[in-house]
Amino acid sequence: MSATLLTIDNTFATARISLFGAQVLGFCPKHDGRERLFLSSKALLDGSKSIRGGVPVCWPWFGAYKGASTATGLPAHGYARTRRWQLVTLVERAEGTELVLELADAGGPGFDGKAELQLVIKVGEKLSMKLVTRNTGSVPFPLSAALHTYFLIDDIRAAQVKGLSGTYSDKTQNWALLPTPSPYRFNAQTDRIHLEKPALLELVLTNRVIKIESSGHDSVVVWNPWEDSSKSFVDLAPDDYQHFVCIETALTQGFELLPGQQHHLQQTIS
Repeated sequence: MSATLLTIDNTFATARISLFGAQVLGFCPKHDGRERLFLSSKALLDGSKSIRGGVPVCWPWFGAYKGASTATGLPAHGYARTRRWQLVTLVERAEGTELVLELADAGGPGFDGKAELQLVIKVGEKLSMKLVTRNTGSVPFPLSAALHTYFLIDDIRAAQVKGLSGTYSDKTQNWALLPTPSPYRFNAQTDRIHLEKPALLELVLTNRVIKIESSGHDSVVVWNPWEDSSKSFVDLAPDDYQHFVCIETALTQGFELLPGQQHHLQQTIS
Protein backbone atom coordinates (compact mmCIF):
# COMPACT_ATOMS: atom_id res chain seq x y z
CA MET A 1 0.00 0.00 0.00
CA SER A 2 1.79 3.10 -1.22
CA ALA A 3 1.20 6.55 0.23
CA THR A 4 -1.05 8.49 -2.16
CA LEU A 5 0.28 12.06 -2.26
CA LEU A 6 -1.72 15.21 -2.92
CA THR A 7 0.00 18.37 -4.11
CA ILE A 8 -1.56 21.76 -3.39
CA ASP A 9 -0.30 24.76 -5.36
CA ASN A 10 -2.31 27.95 -4.93
CA THR A 11 -1.67 31.69 -4.83
CA PHE A 12 -0.31 31.56 -1.30
CA ALA A 13 1.68 28.36 -0.85
CA THR A 14 2.49 24.84 -1.93
CA ALA A 15 1.84 21.80 0.24
CA ARG A 16 2.19 18.03 0.03
CA ILE A 17 -0.23 15.74 1.86
CA SER A 18 -0.24 11.96 2.19
CA LEU A 19 -3.57 10.13 2.43
CA PHE A 20 -1.65 7.45 4.30
CA GLY A 21 -1.85 8.83 7.82
CA ALA A 22 -3.52 12.09 6.72
CA GLN A 23 -0.05 13.54 7.02
CA VAL A 24 1.02 16.96 5.80
CA LEU A 25 4.55 16.41 4.50
CA GLY A 26 5.45 19.89 3.31
CA PHE A 27 4.30 23.51 3.50
CA CYS A 28 6.10 26.32 1.70
CA PRO A 29 4.57 29.82 1.69
CA LYS A 30 5.25 31.70 -1.53
CA HIS A 31 5.86 35.04 0.16
CA ASP A 32 9.26 33.82 1.40
CA GLY A 33 9.78 30.48 -0.40
CA ARG A 34 10.92 28.77 2.82
CA GLU A 35 9.80 25.23 3.63
CA ARG A 36 8.43 24.95 7.17
CA LEU A 37 8.35 21.18 7.63
CA PHE A 38 11.11 18.58 7.83
CA LEU A 39 10.80 15.31 5.91
CA SER A 40 13.56 12.75 6.30
CA SER A 41 15.35 11.74 3.12
CA LYS A 42 15.00 8.17 4.43
CA ALA A 43 11.27 8.41 5.16
CA LEU A 44 9.36 5.39 3.87
CA LEU A 45 6.45 6.35 1.59
CA ASP A 46 5.37 2.82 0.71
CA GLY A 47 2.79 2.47 3.50
CA SER A 48 4.91 -0.03 5.43
CA LYS A 49 5.29 2.22 8.47
CA SER A 50 4.55 5.72 9.69
CA ILE A 51 6.23 8.54 7.75
CA ARG A 52 9.19 10.23 9.44
CA GLY A 53 8.53 13.95 9.19
CA GLY A 54 5.81 16.42 8.36
CA VAL A 55 2.90 16.37 10.79
CA PRO A 56 2.05 12.84 12.00
CA VAL A 57 -1.39 12.48 13.61
CA CYS A 58 -1.12 10.74 16.99
CA TRP A 59 -4.53 9.23 17.83
CA PRO A 60 -6.39 7.77 19.77
CA TRP A 61 -3.58 7.76 22.29
CA PHE A 62 -0.34 9.66 22.75
CA GLY A 63 2.89 7.87 23.62
CA ALA A 64 2.88 4.27 24.81
CA TYR A 65 -0.47 2.53 25.08
CA LYS A 66 -1.80 2.66 28.64
CA GLY A 67 -5.31 1.29 28.20
CA ALA A 68 -6.98 -1.89 29.37
CA SER A 69 -6.63 -3.94 26.20
CA THR A 70 -4.70 -7.20 26.44
CA ALA A 71 -3.66 -6.95 22.79
CA THR A 72 0.09 -7.04 22.26
CA GLY A 73 2.29 -4.91 20.04
CA LEU A 74 0.06 -1.85 20.10
CA PRO A 75 1.99 1.02 18.49
CA ALA A 76 3.12 4.16 20.27
CA HIS A 77 0.98 7.16 19.35
CA GLY A 78 -1.93 5.02 18.15
CA TYR A 79 -2.80 3.85 14.67
CA ALA A 80 -4.29 6.85 12.83
CA ARG A 81 -0.92 7.67 11.26
CA THR A 82 -0.74 4.23 9.62
CA ARG A 83 -4.28 4.15 8.20
CA ARG A 84 -5.38 5.25 4.75
CA TRP A 85 -7.73 8.22 5.05
CA GLN A 86 -10.32 9.36 2.53
CA LEU A 87 -10.39 12.76 0.86
CA VAL A 88 -13.93 14.01 1.51
CA THR A 89 -13.78 17.54 0.14
CA LEU A 90 -11.29 19.87 -1.54
CA VAL A 91 -12.47 23.45 -1.98
CA GLU A 92 -10.66 26.49 -3.36
CA ARG A 93 -11.49 29.64 -1.39
CA ALA A 94 -10.31 33.25 -1.57
CA GLU A 95 -8.00 32.64 1.39
CA GLY A 96 -6.58 29.34 0.09
CA THR A 97 -7.36 25.65 -0.28
CA GLU A 98 -9.40 23.67 2.26
CA LEU A 99 -9.30 19.88 2.42
CA VAL A 100 -11.19 17.49 4.68
CA LEU A 101 -9.70 14.03 5.22
CA GLU A 102 -11.66 11.41 7.13
CA LEU A 103 -11.50 8.09 8.93
CA ALA A 104 -15.20 7.28 8.90
CA ASP A 105 -14.64 4.16 10.99
CA ALA A 106 -11.86 5.04 13.38
CA GLY A 107 -11.99 1.82 15.41
CA GLY A 108 -8.93 -0.33 15.95
CA PRO A 109 -7.00 -2.54 18.39
CA GLY A 110 -6.74 -0.96 21.83
CA PHE A 111 -9.63 1.43 21.22
CA ASP A 112 -13.09 0.36 22.40
CA GLY A 113 -14.98 3.50 21.46
CA LYS A 114 -16.94 4.37 18.37
CA ALA A 115 -15.69 7.49 16.65
CA GLU A 116 -15.39 9.50 13.48
CA LEU A 117 -12.15 11.32 12.84
CA GLN A 118 -11.52 14.20 10.46
CA LEU A 119 -8.51 16.37 9.70
CA VAL A 120 -9.43 19.76 8.26
CA ILE A 121 -6.42 21.28 6.46
CA LYS A 122 -6.26 24.86 5.21
CA VAL A 123 -3.38 25.84 2.94
CA GLY A 124 -3.06 29.60 2.56
CA GLU A 125 -0.67 32.20 3.90
CA LYS A 126 -0.69 29.93 6.97
CA LEU A 127 -1.04 26.16 7.33
CA SER A 128 -3.94 25.24 9.60
CA MET A 129 -4.71 21.70 10.76
CA LYS A 130 -7.76 20.84 12.88
CA LEU A 131 -8.17 17.29 14.17
CA VAL A 132 -11.86 16.66 14.89
CA THR A 133 -12.84 13.66 17.02
CA ARG A 134 -16.55 12.79 17.30
CA ASN A 135 -17.91 10.22 19.74
CA THR A 136 -20.59 8.49 17.68
CA GLY A 137 -21.18 5.72 20.22
CA SER A 138 -23.22 5.38 23.41
CA VAL A 139 -20.39 5.31 25.97
CA PRO A 140 -17.50 7.68 26.77
CA PHE A 141 -13.98 6.83 25.63
CA PRO A 142 -10.56 8.11 26.73
CA LEU A 143 -8.80 10.38 24.27
CA SER A 144 -5.26 11.63 23.96
CA ALA A 145 -3.66 12.86 20.76
CA ALA A 146 -1.10 15.15 19.16
CA LEU A 147 -0.12 16.95 16.00
CA HIS A 148 3.51 15.78 16.07
CA THR A 149 4.99 18.53 13.89
CA TYR A 150 8.58 18.27 12.60
CA PHE A 151 9.88 21.78 11.93
CA LEU A 152 12.69 22.21 9.42
CA ILE A 153 15.62 24.19 10.84
CA ASP A 154 19.15 25.01 9.69
CA ASP A 155 20.95 24.13 12.92
CA ILE A 156 19.43 22.69 16.10
CA ARG A 157 22.06 24.44 18.22
CA ALA A 158 21.01 27.84 16.87
CA ALA A 159 17.26 27.30 17.38
CA GLN A 160 15.33 28.83 20.26
CA VAL A 161 11.73 28.40 21.47
CA LYS A 162 9.87 31.37 22.92
CA GLY A 163 6.58 31.25 24.80
CA LEU A 164 7.10 28.31 27.18
CA SER A 165 7.46 28.81 30.93
CA GLY A 166 6.84 27.03 34.22
CA THR A 167 7.95 23.42 34.56
CA TYR A 168 8.09 20.37 32.31
CA SER A 169 8.30 16.58 32.70
CA ASP A 170 11.56 15.25 31.27
CA LYS A 171 11.42 11.72 29.82
CA THR A 172 15.21 11.59 29.60
CA GLN A 173 15.38 12.16 33.39
CA ASN A 174 12.79 9.54 34.44
CA TRP A 175 10.00 12.12 34.10
CA ALA A 176 11.57 14.51 36.61
CA LEU A 177 9.75 17.84 36.91
CA LEU A 178 12.21 20.57 35.91
CA PRO A 179 12.08 24.35 35.31
CA THR A 180 11.75 25.47 31.71
CA PRO A 181 15.10 26.88 30.54
CA SER A 182 15.44 30.50 29.52
CA PRO A 183 16.63 30.99 26.87
CA TYR A 184 15.15 27.73 25.55
CA ARG A 185 17.91 26.19 23.43
CA PHE A 186 19.09 22.69 22.49
CA ASN A 187 22.38 20.95 23.27
CA ALA A 188 21.34 17.34 24.02
CA GLN A 189 18.53 14.84 23.56
CA THR A 190 15.23 16.54 24.36
CA ASP A 191 11.94 14.79 25.22
CA ARG A 192 9.73 17.08 27.28
CA ILE A 193 6.06 17.49 28.12
CA HIS A 194 5.14 21.03 29.10
CA LEU A 195 1.86 20.96 30.99
CA GLU A 196 0.64 24.35 29.89
CA LYS A 197 -1.48 25.65 27.03
CA PRO A 198 0.16 28.62 25.33
CA ALA A 199 -1.89 29.94 22.44
CA LEU A 200 1.25 31.13 20.63
CA LEU A 201 4.83 29.90 20.47
CA GLU A 202 7.72 31.13 18.38
CA LEU A 203 10.50 29.02 16.96
CA VAL A 204 13.35 31.50 16.47
CA LEU A 205 15.90 30.48 13.85
CA THR A 206 19.01 32.14 12.47
CA ASN A 207 17.22 34.35 9.96
CA ARG A 208 13.49 33.81 10.49
CA VAL A 209 10.76 33.09 13.03
CA ILE A 210 8.11 30.38 12.73
CA LYS A 211 4.90 31.11 14.64
CA ILE A 212 2.87 28.23 16.10
CA GLU A 213 -0.73 28.86 17.19
CA SER A 214 -2.56 26.14 19.13
CA SER A 215 -5.95 25.41 20.65
CA GLY A 216 -7.75 22.44 22.16
CA HIS A 217 -4.53 21.17 23.75
CA ASP A 218 -3.51 20.48 27.34
CA SER A 219 0.24 20.46 26.77
CA VAL A 220 3.14 21.06 24.41
CA VAL A 221 5.70 18.37 23.61
CA VAL A 222 9.24 19.26 22.51
CA TRP A 223 11.40 16.49 21.04
CA ASN A 224 14.74 15.98 19.36
CA PRO A 225 16.53 12.59 19.57
CA TRP A 226 20.06 14.03 19.22
CA GLU A 227 22.95 12.07 17.79
CA ASP A 228 23.04 8.82 19.77
CA SER A 229 19.30 8.13 19.85
CA SER A 230 19.00 8.98 16.15
CA LYS A 231 20.98 5.85 15.36
CA SER A 232 18.04 3.68 16.45
CA PHE A 233 15.77 5.17 13.75
CA VAL A 234 16.20 3.47 10.38
CA ASP A 235 14.33 6.31 8.69
CA LEU A 236 16.64 9.09 9.91
CA ALA A 237 19.98 9.97 8.35
CA PRO A 238 22.88 10.35 10.83
CA ASP A 239 22.83 14.16 10.79
CA ASP A 240 19.06 14.66 10.45
CA TYR A 241 18.68 15.51 14.15
CA GLN A 242 20.53 18.76 13.44
CA HIS A 243 17.84 19.90 11.03
CA PHE A 244 14.55 19.44 12.86
CA VAL A 245 12.79 19.93 16.14
CA CYS A 246 9.33 18.62 16.98
CA ILE A 247 7.00 21.07 18.72
CA GLU A 248 3.72 19.26 19.22
CA THR A 249 0.27 20.61 19.98
CA ALA A 250 -0.87 17.80 22.24
CA LEU A 251 -3.40 16.18 24.53
CA THR A 252 -0.97 14.18 26.67
CA GLN A 253 -3.11 14.05 29.81
CA GLY A 254 -6.27 13.19 27.94
CA PHE A 255 -9.88 13.10 29.03
CA GLU A 256 -13.08 11.16 28.41
CA LEU A 257 -15.07 12.25 25.37
CA LEU A 258 -18.78 11.79 26.07
CA PRO A 259 -21.30 10.36 23.58
CA GLY A 260 -22.38 12.97 21.06
CA GLN A 261 -19.49 15.28 21.89
CA GLN A 262 -16.62 16.33 19.65
CA HIS A 263 -13.16 17.72 20.30
CA HIS A 264 -11.01 19.98 18.12
CA LEU A 265 -7.21 19.92 18.36
CA GLN A 266 -5.79 22.68 16.18
CA GLN A 267 -2.38 23.97 15.13
CA THR A 268 -1.63 26.84 12.76
CA ILE A 269 1.85 27.49 11.35
CA SER A 270 3.14 30.66 9.73
